[in-house]
Amino acid sequence: MSGTRTLCCHVTTATRSFAILFLIGTVLKLVDIIRTVSCEKAPHDVPYHEFKSSRGQRVFDISTNVLMLVLMSVSGVLVLFSHRKGPLFVLPFVLMMFVDLGLSFLSLFDGTWGLPGTPNYKDVLLAAKYYRGVNKLDEEDLGHFTMIYTVLFMLNILLKVYILQVSMRCFYALKAERTAAINADTGNTVTVKLPSYDEALKIKVEDTPPSYQEP
Repeated sequence: MSGTRTLCCHVTTATRSFAILFLIGTVLKLVDIIRTVSCEKAPHDVPYHEFKSSRGQRVFDISTNVLMLVLMSVSGVLVLFSHRKGPLFVLPFVLMMFVDLGLSFLSLFDGTWGLPGTPNYKDVLLAAKYYRGVNKLDEEDLGHFTMIYTVLFMLNILLKVYILQVSMRCFYALKAERTAAINADTGNTVTVKLPSYDEALKIKVEDTPPSYQEP
């Protein structure tokens, strides 16, 4: 992870900016889940939970989603203190980005594995049909919708991969700064100027070893 700059700023500044945006989005998702659960219905009349599920399953899903969003929020907050507290405060954010990417890929196979508060393909399709006021999209509209959703999904994945790469570079940059500061404080940094080849040839050897004499 070489280099401490990305685009037009330092990796630490970029990571803190991404963490703030990540924190804002997570808090909004958390508020939306709480509002949705209290109303038992998602926006646009799309049910958030399948009502055929048992009460225990619904409570488990809600509690795990809320816990996941809280952990994401905490990891974003810790990044804001990483410059003073050290690189370890970036690690939770890096781990949560790994989890974010993993859940995003798992949502392709099953929507229940998606990120909390993030609509999957089925949810977005239901919302599109609600806006159009139809029960089923024709083949042309469905093809356009699938293509747009796929492009946006891939852009979202690429953005998360970039954020993960920047946050890892931020971790190594802070670690290098902390190591350099510790070495400077303890006086372990030693600078030695070695002579050039020509200067080394001109140096006279003062202490020569005694000549060997056979007994």
